[in-house]
Amino acid sequence: MTAALHLWPDTWQKLRSWLRWCLFCDVCSAVCYVLVLQHVAFLGPWALFCLLLCRFCGGLGMGSTGQLAAVVIAQVTKAEELPNQMQRLQFWQSLGLGMGPPVAACALWAYDALPWQLGTRRAAACGVLVLLQALTALAARCPAHLAPVGSPPPQSGSKISSGGRSHLIGACWLLCALRGYAVAGAEVGTAVLLETGYGWTSRSIGLMIGWAFIASVPLRFAYTRLKDRLSTGLWIRVMSLCAIAGTCFLFSSASAVGLNLVLADLIIFPALYLGEGLTRGLMMQMVQDQAAVSVNTASFVAIAINNLARTLAPWLARFSISAGQPEEGQNLFAWGQLLCCVLFLVVFEVGIQRAS
Repeated sequence: MTAALHLWPDTWQKLRSWLRWCLFCDVCSAVCYVLVLQHVAFLGPWALFCLLLCRFCGGLGMGSTGQLAAVVIAQVTKAEELPNQMQRLQFWQSLGLGMGPPVAACALWAYDALPWQLGTRRAAACGVLVLLQALTALAARCPAHLAPVGSPPPQSGSKISSGGRSHLIGACWLLCALRGYAVAGAEVGTAVLLETGYGWTSRSIGLMIGWAFIASVPLRFAYTRLKDRLSTGLWIRVMSLCAIAGTCFLFSSASAVGLNLVLADLIIFPALYLGEGLTRGLMMQMVQDQAAVSVNTASFVAIAINNLARTLAPWLARFSISAGQPEEGQNLFAWGQLLCCVLFLVVFEVGIQRAS
């Protein structure tokens, strides 16, 4: 999608056609998952390779959808509305992530409760849900052609030099990485701690993680109701401080029965997701198509660096938890999450707020 937008800058205007292609990749991935799981014995050692191909196909569709959505929003939204709209995008992404674990947990429950004998029925149910989602999206009122209606960046942004604008964009990219690392690390770390240290089942952990992402709903509601009372910068500070406070519940002294770990995720996930959504909106305000960094490039780098951080975070979280005694590993993991959230606030204050 990034290459297509680079070669044909007006590609984003054909939203319906490209969205159909992205959803086709998602549907193919879901169907292939079902087929592979049904014939895993026949595939033998090739089963893992086929699963990786399915994951790649799904990632291609979902990644292209995210890239397309960010570019379209940046092109058709007025500059002063970009922080709110980009936060809305992050909100719906976090809501989608939150629905995954509960659906999987319900599928596991249904597999045991209903008289089904084939384990692949669980995968088939998930595949049907994806198919219904794709058909619903295609049937929605998605315009076939879009036109840019956004206004130029505010006058205050024009006072920033080209080098200063690049500095701000780089700081926003760093915030994307910190958010991805903190959320992915907390997601995996708390799951490991709840299962190994507190005896929680996989299903209860899946439901917990899902509800942690869905906690974005009340925070988003509060923001939409009160957004005019605080500036964008102050909202980012508030959400960053909430995330920092949430990490305090990750320490062993604060999580005797594991419920405080759940509380930590309920605070960290929505605060960082929605706070980073506002900073991404500020980044889009600084980006101009004729500048050194275009909307397409800025969005692609943000997604890529976020995914890289999400790749490293689970491994580092497991490594820190397994270091030393159980309480020592949990505290080391908590300190890492706390440092990441503090760096999020520091980078915003030094790299964005002060420079702007």
